[in-house]
Amino acid sequence: MASIVHGLANGIDPITGEILPEHSPYNHPDVIRALFQSLQWQPKVKKVKKTQAQKQQENLEKGLPKNYGLPWSDTDIEQVIALYKGNTEIDRIAGELARKPGSIIAVLNKQGFIDDIQAQQLNQQYRYQAQR
Repeated sequence: MASIVHGLANGIDPITGEILPEHSPYNHPDVIRALFQSLQWQPKVKKVKKTQAQKQQENLEKGLPKNYGLPWSDTDIEQVIALYKGNTEIDRIAGELARKPGSIIAVLNKQGFIDDIQAQQLNQQYRYQAQR
């Protein structure tokens, strides 16, 4: 029902998708204001918060690393640091933690293991490799 009112408020026939005639009563400014006001009274649809498992599954379906965009745990950060100190390559760390190399670089930068210039250079290097 809200989509019908939304269409009318925007000057579109909700059934045919055609633009309403200029002299249609639905194109009068008072009617348009009233239609938009009625949309504000519609109950808001609450977004259901996704579980971590659901977010991970979505990432995999999109071809992204499993943990892409998810918050970092202290354990994961410690693991990144330990692997980096052990001279593990950034792309291997990313693979092991199911993240992108850029996020590994960001963690290392935030934790003070690499400076901003090094982070920028590494990001460019991994972007170039990904384009090949």
